[in-house]
Amino acid sequence: MVTSPATAAGIALSPDVERTLVLWLTNVSHAVNHFQNQMVSTLYPVIMAELGFGYFQLGAITAIRTVFGNASQIAYGFLTPFVGRSRLLGFANVGMGLGSLFTGVVGGYPGFVAARTVTSVASSAQHPVGASLLSRIFPNRRGAILALNSSIANIGSLLAPAAAGLLLLVMGWRQIFFVVAILCLLVGIAFLLLRDRVESSGAAARHGRLTQGKASYLRVLRNRNIMVISLVQMVGAAGGEGGVNQTYIGPHLVNDLGLSIATAGLALSVFTVGSVVGPLGFGWLSDRVPRHRVIQTSLVFSALGTLALAHQDFIQSIVSGAVQPWFPSASDLVLPLLLLNLLFYGGVTSSRLTLTQALVADSTNDEDRDAAFSLYYFIGFFSDPIWSLVTGGLMENFGFSFAFSRLAVTYVIGMLLLFLVRTGRTSAVTSSADGR
Repeated sequence: MVTSPATAAGIALSPDVERTLVLWLTNVSHAVNHFQNQMVSTLYPVIMAELGFGYFQLGAITAIRTVFGNASQIAYGFLTPFVGRSRLLGFANVGMGLGSLFTGVVGGYPGFVAARTVTSVASSAQHPVGASLLSRIFPNRRGAILALNSSIANIGSLLAPAAAGLLLLVMGWRQIFFVVAILCLLVGIAFLLLRDRVESSGAAARHGRLTQGKASYLRVLRNRNIMVISLVQMVGAAGGEGGVNQTYIGPHLVNDLGLSIATAGLALSVFTVGSVVGPLGFGWLSDRVPRHRVIQTSLVFSALGTLALAHQDFIQSIVSGAVQPWFPSASDLVLPLLLLNLLFYGGVTSSRLTLTQALVADSTNDEDRDAAFSLYYFIGFFSDPIWSLVTGGLMENFGFSFAFSRLAVTYVIGMLLLFLVRTGRTSAVTSSADGR
């Protein structure tokens, strides 16, 4: 449990108020995290022009950030016996703020790579530590709470490109990073003003806490559910953190479907709206019916949504033929059908992450949860750069329809893997009410 500064000063707050405070601070932190990550895509053209690097160097930045950011996630579970979760999130946000600040003052490509890598390593704490913290204080509403946290983060992603574009009208890209640095530092300071009441490291010896951390990781590695759930996250290509979606859907809309950049931006915004709404519905449902069945359902829908997006032209021809007798201007339905398709696709593919997070929390106890989330994120996102490269190769040689049709198969594989999960809630949930 986490207590607020007011509590630390002697002003008693109810447990519900404390949990709500932590929830919304974690939500804001996650939204700022996504905002600072997504806004860079809008700023890259002006950054590339000023610092003098091209697309190959841009790809190198992405690869380096992904490798270091993903690798660092496995370390955070080792740190929680020494540093409370809220303090880790505080230090992580301060690190993001410093990384953003350094980004705004770099003079060349090597400095830019280093600054963005520092930011990526710091931001990678948000998922394992934040998910562990929220899972602990909301044990009976994990699905809904983690879905809310993810959806608010996606709102940050939704606002970032437009906000960055508007800010470029009134300031330079360096000043935009300074603004984001201030936001990150403010969130970090807010976390550091919290103090851990139950999660403090206590009087245990440093060696004992290190031994405890090692033992926790070993138990998680022997936990079949955690390993299976991590594999489910890893095999699904386009519904992880959105690397495939962010990289290839926009060019497909412009180059293959002939949409203008403005219309493609609208379509991507609709996709992001789906990624905000979808997890909320699936998360709410997963708290009321067996969670693994809800995940399997979302994965089946993800496969269908991916196929529908891959064969948009085929679906359009069927619909046009069916409504032509009553609606002569059936060709006008192309854009509305595409937007509906993207709304559905965004809603179902983005739900897997929050649902598997909740299932990870269900499958372990408080003692091992930090290690479980660290390993889950490390394994689950290990394949992201691989899928990005594979999808790019398939699109280059066979086209978007072929590439995304193959990605649909990965969701079916994930759905089948879930049959290996042992059903039933674990002893991790021991109370009759959240946080009690």
